[in-house]
Amino acid sequence: MDAFQKNIAVLRGEALAAQLLAAAALQFAAAMVPNRRDFAAGLSAFVDDTLNRGRPNKGDPDDEFNTQMRETARHIAMQHLDAIACGGGA
Repeated sequence: MDAFQKNIAVLRGEALAAQLLAAAALQFAAAMVPNRRDFAAGLSAFVDDTLNRGRPNKGDPDDEFNTQMRETARHIAMQHLDAIACGGGA
């Protein structure tokens, strides 16, 4: 493994650790509320709104990197929230 690959592996490991800790926190919070579906729906709306506000004001066809990053984050977050809404783990 060269230095570039090692740096990517470290970054992906850090991102995965953050994702795991966030999922654990969401599971803990969901266990404390009476209606998991409402809880997940509220968080889903928050995630969508936050990611939508992060877009540039004008359509920038050269902003593929940031668009990919936002849509990946949206996809992963929604997978976790769907699992919470259904009563399962994230």
